[in-house]
Amino acid sequence: MPYKRGDVVLVLFPDSNLRTAKRRPAIIIQANDLNTGLAQNIVAMITSNMKRSGHPSRVTLVRDSSQGRASGILMDSVVMTDNLATIRE
Repeated sequence: MPYKRGDVVLVLFPDSNLRTAKRRPAIIIQANDLNTGLAQNIVAMITSNMKRSGHPSRVTLVRDSSQGRASGILMDSVVMTDNLATIRE
């Protein structure tokens, strides 16, 4: 299933120990049509823990904003651009 940049997907996001993972939303940040030949995408973790907002590398996404409605998030969230992972398609 091909994804495009900006899509919000539900993935098994690895914990920092790389031994466990948690199902959570993430946003595709990889460029469209990168054509690496690999069935994978680079994603940024999304959390609803608003205590994580305010950091210069994080983006707050408000559910009732136009961007929030377009993304389909269910609650106010923080995109953790400092917490990236590569996932298989």
